[in-house]
Amino acid sequence: MNFSAGYIIEFVSKGSVPEAAVVLNTAGTNIRIMLINGKETNIPEKKVLYSSNRSLITVSDKENCKQNLISINNARKEIAEKIDLAEIRELLAEDPKFYELNEIAEFLYDSSDYDSIAALLRKLCDDHIYFKNKNNTFQPVSQETLQQAIEQQKKKELQEQEESILVEALKNLLNKGVFEDCLKTYLQDLKDFVIFGEEAKISKKLSNSLTKASINNNRKVYQALVRAGILSEDENFDLIKFRTPIAFSEEQIEEAKVFCNIDIKSFKRVDLTNLKTWAIDSPGSKDRDDAFSFEKKDDSYILWVHIADPSELINPDTLLDKEASRRGSSVYMPDLRINMLPEKISEEFCSLDEGSEKLALSFALEFSLDYEYKKVSIYESIIKVEKATDYNSANKILETDEWLKSAYDFSEHLKRKRIENGAIMLVRQAEVEIKVIDNQIIIEHENRDELTPGMIAEFMIWANHAVAKWFHENNIPCLYRVQEGDSETQIPTSEIFDPVIFWNTLKLMRKTTVGADFGKHYSLGVNGYTQISSPLRRYSDLLLHRQIKAFLRGKPTMSQEELNNKVMISDIAVDRAEITMRNRERYFMLKYIKQQQKTSEVIFDGVIVDSGLTEVNFYVDFICAFRHCRKPNFNVAPGMKVKVKVNQIDLFDSIIRFDLKQIKA
Repeated sequence: MNFSAGYIIEFVSKGSVPEAAVVLNTAGTNIRIMLINGKETNIPEKKVLYSSNRSLITVSDKENCKQNLISINNARKEIAEKIDLAEIRELLAEDPKFYELNEIAEFLYDSSDYDSIAALLRKLCDDHIYFKNKNNTFQPVSQETLQQAIEQQKKKELQEQEESILVEALKNLLNKGVFEDCLKTYLQDLKDFVIFGEEAKISKKLSNSLTKASINNNRKVYQALVRAGILSEDENFDLIKFRTPIAFSEEQIEEAKVFCNIDIKSFKRVDLTNLKTWAIDSPGSKDRDDAFSFEKKDDSYILWVHIADPSELINPDTLLDKEASRRGSSVYMPDLRINMLPEKISEEFCSLDEGSEKLALSFALEFSLDYEYKKVSIYESIIKVEKATDYNSANKILETDEWLKSAYDFSEHLKRKRIENGAIMLVRQAEVEIKVIDNQIIIEHENRDELTPGMIAEFMIWANHAVAKWFHENNIPCLYRVQEGDSETQIPTSEIFDPVIFWNTLKLMRKTTVGADFGKHYSLGVNGYTQISSPLRRYSDLLLHRQIKAFLRGKPTMSQEELNNKVMISDIAVDRAEITMRNRERYFMLKYIKQQQKTSEVIFDGVIVDSGLTEVNFYVDFICAFRHCRKPNFNVAPGMKVKVKVNQIDLFDSIIRFDLKQIKA
């Protein structure tokens, strides 16, 4: 092509549709042009798709040149909008070859009608239905291809329409807090976006619409869903994240009812209802899964540990067994309790409540008069709890009830035996108990190592130890809990809780492993340990109950591989339950502190436990936990008391930041 100043061209730009420009001058194969916005640039000749063959604009007056170019461009737009490619395709369909632009144009326009020809070029380049574009030549498509293209176009237009509606609905959600019906389809995706942000696996349509609605921020979406009443201000993100089942299905509830209608006297079991049996648990506990009896014989002590026996009702591969495996464990949170088994079983029929006969696995642990463990006998039993109470109530009567006092004294002797065997008896920090009652957050601090809580813990340790030895001696596949340790390492002790000692000891202790190999649990000071004490709350305990009962009845037990596989499936849910409980307690602790910040600064007592180059670790009394922050501008050392000021709390991201303040002498 030959180009001169004032020629109007159509050239390939960023998009598929050509753009108009005016030629200013040429230099070899390059052309200097002015664009519609008045800017000048150079392009190679090969980018020009169409050109007038004479000068149409005077280029000496740049502003006038620009205005004329705009007028020509607008005229071409108007013409392009009126061109009917369906008719042109019909005209050329009998000879479906590839046509040059000018070949098509000569059917329609005079060769000097530059605007119409340029408009035709734009229309053809923008077409995805009637013509196939190859190297800027155009072939009319077949009738079959045309029909497919029309259907695809209709589908695309429908999708665009749906997306437009979705974008508008998202804007209304953001600006007005209105959750329209069209969003219901995307509710789970919206929840996932709240939790995972940009990493959420959501539909492409929703992702695009969130961007177009300027709401592609997960915090904004959360706030909008709260305004609309779809999510709670205190929404539990982990329940959404892990798809945690909260309710039981009607079929599962019905199966539980059938189980609980069974007359327990119909079972052939050892009658232990004559034993003096107590159940002591945390305040508010509804699923009591352990109780104890204690008696002194002429030459021995007998500690009876009775554990609820849901395995009598729940057989492998039943609906409730599969659901218990899927849940893995019960989930206890400040504002919600999610049971592993339906309430009819866990809180009524199997719960070791006061005054009624219950199914149990009873473990009779025999000790010599100098408190040496001798053996365990296991019975499928029926028991009757004389008294079911909580730790606080039991503590109040500890000194006046002779039987309870003798059981407590016995537990202290057992504890000393474990210490002789190398148990690490650290004085632990108080436990924080967080409750949400009528939307009020209640924070309580309890010492679970003292008095009856410590007694029950001691009894459970010995029961779990005795059963582990029993499994090992009878060569029954089991899940042992083993913790390695170095008996030569000196562990410092203290009669009161010492954050520094506790911190340093935690760093020395190795992680407990669960597996098929029998071994010592270093910190507990017992050679052999498992967990069988919570079958209403832990699926792995329920599995071990099945192993015990199968052996007692002379039936085959699960192989180690089968046992491992079953536990491996439930362990995923157990890990998620632990994360959920930990995060929920943290959330309500942070919310409680944030509420206190509304009226005053929040400052806690703290103790430095460790210091690095840039960060310092410390213990916070009120939250009974170790935390860290950047190193303060004063010298710190382990054991130093400090004031811990809460600097920032972000409930959405679960962030709390602290500053340390020196205590002035």
